[in-house]
Amino acid sequence: MLEFEKKVILTKEEYYFLKEQQRDSAVTAVQSNHYYDTDDFELSRRGIPCRIRERDGCCTATIKEHQTKWEDCSVENSKRVKNRYDDALFRDMDVSYQGSLETVRITYMPQPGISVMLDRNSYLEIVDYELEIEYDREHEDGATQELTRIIFDLTENGILNDPEEFKLRIGHNKNKAARFFSRKSEIMERTGGGNDELRSE
Repeated sequence: MLEFEKKVILTKEEYYFLKEQQRDSAVTAVQSNHYYDTDDFELSRRGIPCRIRERDGCCTATIKEHQTKWEDCSVENSKRVKNRYDDALFRDMDVSYQGSLETVRITYMPQPGISVMLDRNSYLEIVDYELEIEYDREHEDGATQELTRIIFDLTENGILNDPEEFKLRIGHNKNKAARFFSRKSEIMERTGGGNDELRSE
């Protein structure tokens, strides 16, 4: 499945402003990404995250790779699985469970074919905030317009001082899996601890 999206890391202030703006029209859900990789995080370094996403009692295993044919596009190979430990999709890849990232996701649809998601992510004693706009390829102009509207609202309300700096952030942050493994590597280097000590829930 092809997935088109625009992403940007938000400050805490930006996140809570946008969250407040959508409090009456959005849907909130909690999901967990359970990551699998080799013990030296080879797949993460290659930009191929393997995860099992748990949401509303359902679990989906996914291998995700960046697509170079179109900007802001990735390819997902997904399969419904029995539970968070069912690694059948990537069992032959010599990977093991590495830990989890929990997301509180607020979603709204400004128009058909476009979904806007505000994410609060918690992992390895870190909390970060992210805006994702997912869209069908034929709705890219609408997705761009929605992002422009968000930047305008943040600026007009004094939350954002430099719209150009915000635009530079779009598409240049690491994805959730990359941030998770970057943080995990950082902790391992700092503590000298082995990977087994960091296979957190």
